[in-house]
Amino acid sequence: MRHSTATKTDKVEFEGAALAAPFSFVKAWLIASQYRHKAEQGQLECSLTDNVFCKEVFVVRRLLVPAIFSAIALSILCGLGVWQLQRLYEKEALLKRIDQSLKADPVAMPLESEWSALKPDDYSYRKITVSGEFDHKHEAHFFGFIITDSRGGSAPGYFVLTPLDLPDGSRVIVNRGFVPEALKEKEQRALGLIEGPVTIQGLMRVPERRGLFTPTDDLKKNIRFLRDPAAITASFGLERVAPFIVDADATPVPGRWPEGGHTVVSVPNNHLEYALTWFGLALVLVGVFTAFVLKARKA
Repeated sequence: MRHSTATKTDKVEFEGAALAAPFSFVKAWLIASQYRHKAEQGQLECSLTDNVFCKEVFVVRRLLVPAIFSAIALSILCGLGVWQLQRLYEKEALLKRIDQSLKADPVAMPLESEWSALKPDDYSYRKITVSGEFDHKHEAHFFGFIITDSRGGSAPGYFVLTPLDLPDGSRVIVNRGFVPEALKEKEQRALGLIEGPVTIQGLMRVPERRGLFTPTDDLKKNIRFLRDPAAITASFGLERVAPFIVDADATPVPGRWPEGGHTVVSVPNNHLEYALTWFGLALVLVGVFTAFVLKARKA
């Protein structure tokens, strides 16, 4: 059997690929495969103890798979970081729009013909006015709390959600405000059951989504745990209902209850922290892979 050692040209060609940036591993793998084929055919004699060239072949073959997986993971982590930066830009734009809306004069509520084109981020917390007549027999009660003092104290009770019949025959659910637990039933607050045409000023609110731990609505007691106009009106068999809710402002009503104006404007904005977390994990991955490469080359 005829044996030969790697030529100087062969060695330079391989080391140029193996010692370059991590993205050259694929090229180095192909070169290493060629020399492995020569060794299997008896045309190349390698000794991992005294042949530097063959040591580099071993290192590259050992690092190729970890390099591929690390590159995939790195691209995913960086992609998630960029996505969070995009969400940060969108959220800051939304917060700016909400702040401007809260300071501006109220506008007319969108007509029924415009409802299908509405996007939540475009109308959330928009200050509006709407006129109609309350349908008190179909009011629903949403269980919740209100803040009672600056130290974070709270009180349990119910928010009264009442359909407002509009002149064109459509409807919108109005969160008229909070009532204590003892005043849940409308008979206990008869003065607040306004009859006839009314004009409401308030904020448009996006429907809530049911979470994993959201309790099931108790329809027998007319207690809701989700402010969703579709679910509320479906339970009453109502149609042509707006896909949003209007939170009434603090305008007093006869007998005080329901008490409006308890809307808490809260839009979480943690996207910068999320982006830094993803980019930080990407840097950690680069560091770990670099340490792995150095250790493999020294082994």
